[in-house]
Amino acid sequence: MNHFVQLIPFLGILIIYGLLYSVTKALVAYYQLKKRRSPFVGNFLRSPGESIRWQLGDLSDDVSVHLLSALVLPLIFYASILTQAYFGGQAFSVPSIWILILVAAAFETYTIHRLILSIKKRRTLRLGYEGGLAVGQELNRLLREGYDVYHDFPADHFNIDHIIVGPAGVYAVETKARQKPTTGSGRSDAKVFYDGKKLQFPDWTETKPLEQARRQAQWLSKWLSSAVGASIDVQPVITLPGWYVERTSANGFPVINPKNFRSILKSSKTKPLDTSMVTRIVHQIDQRCRDVRPRAGDGLGGKPGLLDKENA
Repeated sequence: MNHFVQLIPFLGILIIYGLLYSVTKALVAYYQLKKRRSPFVGNFLRSPGESIRWQLGDLSDDVSVHLLSALVLPLIFYASILTQAYFGGQAFSVPSIWILILVAAAFETYTIHRLILSIKKRRTLRLGYEGGLAVGQELNRLLREGYDVYHDFPADHFNIDHIIVGPAGVYAVETKARQKPTTGSGRSDAKVFYDGKKLQFPDWTETKPLEQARRQAQWLSKWLSSAVGASIDVQPVITLPGWYVERTSANGFPVINPKNFRSILKSSKTKPLDTSMVTRIVHQIDQRCRDVRPRAGDGLGGKPGLLDKENA
């Protein structure tokens, strides 16, 4: 009997969670049984940062769960002590209380640790998402000039942030959102030096983004060439939203602020494409990028296959 009494707080929590789960399932079933269907035919194209947006949603759920657990766990242990004393007719011994406190502290420490990790990861992903969104909005201006623009293209276990297709050629665009230091000099804090081999930020240096962009362009070139049956050159490009890029060498592929993308099109080094080839390339990319299922009508919806992406 005493053991059952101690479980009363835990059983109460389980019943509450069970009711919430049942209500959620009932709502989903309700939407599925309604004599209505979505007006949208086919899937949507991916938006800038589509896969990161879904990851942010999952992380926000994790943060909520960890935060709720951190608040509820101490109450559960405290309720156990009170329940045992009131309904069980006997108080916990001092050693038992200390054991409960240590167990509660261990659970609380672990939960808070997971909460902090989730918040940090969400902050990093949010920076990447907003960077992709900023670049995507700039690149979408090229639609008025006859270019096709695709975002968050799913490749083999990685995503290509943006793809530009038009008369000047095909471009695989990798976005890197980086926070600026605050030393007090706004101009120098926002400048990146690029010599074709490395990116020299105000107080750190990076080379991996260059290697990543080059690999992705090579992959896209190989995939498109196989898909359309002709050799397709793909130009890698790195965009750094909010940064001023100063080139110190003519070597290497373009690294730019996204607002300057038209300058690349005017001085393109890739093979020009005729209208027929552009149409064939766009068809292949569109088929792979159109995988976002409509969510209205069924209560469920679905997210595209999320792929690993080093966008930090």
